[in-house]
Amino acid sequence: MTRAIYSLVGVFIVGLASLFAQNPLVTVSGKVLSMADSSEVSTSILYEKLPYYDDMGLASANGNGDFSFQLVPGETYVVSIREDGFLPFEQEVNFDNDATDQLFYLDANPEEEIIRLDNVIFARGSDVLQQESYEELDMLHDRLKENRNLIIQLEGHTDFAGNPEANMALSQARVDAVKKYITRGGVDDDQVLTKAFGGTQP
Repeated sequence: MTRAIYSLVGVFIVGLASLFAQNPLVTVSGKVLSMADSSEVSTSILYEKLPYYDDMGLASANGNGDFSFQLVPGETYVVSIREDGFLPFEQEVNFDNDATDQLFYLDANPEEEIIRLDNVIFARGSDVLQQESYEELDMLHDRLKENRNLIIQLEGHTDFAGNPEANMALSQARVDAVKKYITRGGVDDDQVLTKAFGGTQP
């Protein structure tokens, strides 16, 4: 019985060798990019042969978004990418020859995440940031710097006491001060939007 199993395994291996000898693999290479601004995305790429998923692999797109992997020619594969901040990506591909300059574009995920900045402190009636604010804002700065595709909106509020126009101007000055602090050193101005509410949402 054992000899029969070994024989079958040997025949199967020989069969695979014959298949790949007749159909040398094709190389697929290119870049993964953000649809929003064509910036490079570092991620993992899963490829699976259809319809039975009997050939699959995982490739990496490096820090420049560059990738390269090999497929069986003439077969249809589905390429899948799952990356934080982007919608799931799937695309069917089929190549008979080496395919270079393939571009896979990822769409940003439109879901919004609301983060309260509880330790951003100003003196009463002032737009000058207090030192206690720096730790939390430094964490936000680092997150923006690490993910150049991330765009946030800072929203500023005051209480409803006093002059409404003055409160609106103060809330705008405060979000501007926060933006100035977190966009230093490697964070683009375009990553940070601002909106002032004054005392309308105290």
